[in-house]
Amino acid sequence: MEFDKLISVSGYGSLFKIVSKTNFGLIAESLEDGKRMPVYQSYNVSTLSDISIYTTDGETSLKEVFLKIYEKESGAECAATKDAEIKAYFEGILPDYDKEKVYTSDIKKLLKWYNQLVKGKHLDPEELKKKDEEKKEDTEEKAEVVAEGGEKKVVKKEKTDPAKKKKVAAKTNKSAPKVTNAPAKKVQTVRKSGGS
Repeated sequence: MEFDKLISVSGYGSLFKIVSKTNFGLIAESLEDGKRMPVYQSYNVSTLSDISIYTTDGETSLKEVFLKIYEKESGAECAATKDAEIKAYFEGILPDYDKEKVYTSDIKKLLKWYNQLVKGKHLDPEELKKKDEEKKEDTEEKAEVVAEGGEKKVVKKEKTDPAKKKKVAAKTNKSAPKVTNAPAKKVQTVRKSGGS
């Protein structure tokens, strides 16, 4: 299952699969009980591919965390339920997670999602590994050799994020010429002469 098609809706504990798009938002199906519901544009929705876990170095994608849990559990569901047990378990999975920003409730939700994905057979470790490797290749700096005056030189190129391109493009756009306000023309109105 593609993580772009799985969503979390604020206020609901279950994960949802996008069934279709409508004029008002989405129709989503719960992975927990299979019930469908409308997801309006006013709802706070996140796709699983957009969710990351804070670490001391930055962030780790949810895919990577699920893959680590899957490998530790050998493809089975996670059985940790108590708060102290959950914290110790998650520390074994992701030792450098930011303990100030990631709360126990976040870890519980993450483990519940993992269990839903495993139970519904929506988690394919090979697909997670493959997509994770592709992502790493896209974000890593790549070097290419350029011949310049007979000498070979290594030039580093970095792929940029489309959102960053938009920001850069917005900065480089020329500003529109200023328009000065011309004095308003006076409009004469014709009054009807009234008589009684």
